[in-house]
Amino acid sequence: MSMPHLVKVVTVSFAALVSVAPQTVAAQELVSTADFKIVEVDAAGEETLVARSEVRPGETIEYAITHSNMTEGDISGLSVFAPIPDGVTLALGTEFSSVDAIFEIQAEIDPELEGLEWSTLPAFRTVIAEDGSKSQEPVPADAIAAVRWNLESTLAGGETTLNTYRVVVN
Repeated sequence: MSMPHLVKVVTVSFAALVSVAPQTVAAQELVSTADFKIVEVDAAGEETLVARSEVRPGETIEYAITHSNMTEGDISGLSVFAPIPDGVTLALGTEFSSVDAIFEIQAEIDPELEGLEWSTLPAFRTVIAEDGSKSQEPVPADAIAAVRWNLESTLAGGETTLNTYRVVVN
């Protein structure tokens, strides 16, 4: 008698945050959306983004975050934050921004500091050996808790920015 093939199916959800440098911006002036699609690859290697709510281990999810400035004026100092949900690992190098931005990851980088820290890529973390010696190693993708884009220019009135990144289901 053969054993049934078990497949882990994960339900996907997503939320993103935005931060604005100290200035007065009402919620209705900056409209934000967050969405995700599953990346399907056909036999020819062509990618298609598909909307569905369940994924299997090894599949790739692309998260997309848009921010639209609904005013006539510029908004400066925007930072776009997005979590790396439990059960997935960031696919490094897949991040994209439609405007100039500094991309950062959040992880435990210095174990002597409390909490998580932000770093640009390539990111390195301090590792303390049993004998107390310290060394640096690249931050593993599965240790990344969140991503952030610090927009380098203003978001002009009526303009929209798009930020995307991909994760792989564990």
